Amino acid sequence: MRVALFVTCVNDALFPDTGRAVVALLERLGVVVDFPVAQTCCGQPQFNTGYRRGTEPLVRRM
Repeated sequence: MRVALFVTCVNDALFPDTGRAVVALLERLGVVVDFPVAQTCCGQPQFNTGYRRGTEPLVRRM
């Protein structure tokens, strides 16, 4: 099995070991983990702070 993993910037900033643990666990279970090159910001921080119009291009690209 192959999966694309999306680790959010919030998770990466606050709980970086979580992403590494998820990758280690999935690989131990035989899953191939991929991080798509085109993967980009989902816009969640901008949306949560009120920049909703500015978030739209990020969401569409994601």
